[in-house]
Amino acid sequence: MDAPRPSGARRALLIGLPVAALAAAAFLFVARDERPAPDARPPSADSSAAPRPQRREEAPVVPPAAPPAAATVSAAAQESEPAPDTDPEGSIIDRMRAALTSNPEEVLRLDDEASRDLGDSPRAAERGMLRVRALVRLDRIGQARSLAEDLIERYPDDPSAKSAAAYMGIHPRPRGPSR
Repeated sequence: MDAPRPSGARRALLIGLPVAALAAAAFLFVARDERPAPDARPPSADSSAAPRPQRREEAPVVPPAAPPAAATVSAAAQESEPAPDTDPEGSIIDRMRAALTSNPEEVLRLDDEASRDLGDSPRAAERGMLRVRALVRLDRIGQARSLAEDLIERYPDDPSAKSAAAYMGIHPRPRGPSR
């Protein structure tokens, strides 16, 4: 014969208790006290053998400073040659993400500048996804939907284009012959 199935409350209890125990164990592991271990030496029977006090006259050890000539040469080299920006589009995208919640108009302005300066770059779909989200925040839903459809047509395999399409509820047509 089959055993009776547990009721909903009992099932929740049977599942919830082990999950709660695991969560508590994880919390205790993460929040454990980071105090150093006590001195591992056995206590001495002789109470007169007290630990030696630290001497306070000793100055802390300071590493030697670099020679001043080398410091001026490296500073002069840094001033004459600015650090190259390895990913200018990455900094633009970071600024777009930062402005998305507080100033969606700024996201559109940054995307317009990047499109003018960088054109169809490898991260254009990511910029487009951020633009779609900014347009939605500005209640320009029609433009956002059109842009998402354009992104999924131009970049069908790009995760950012897929994200923009999913954000707008667009289901791309499968590629290949139609049936």
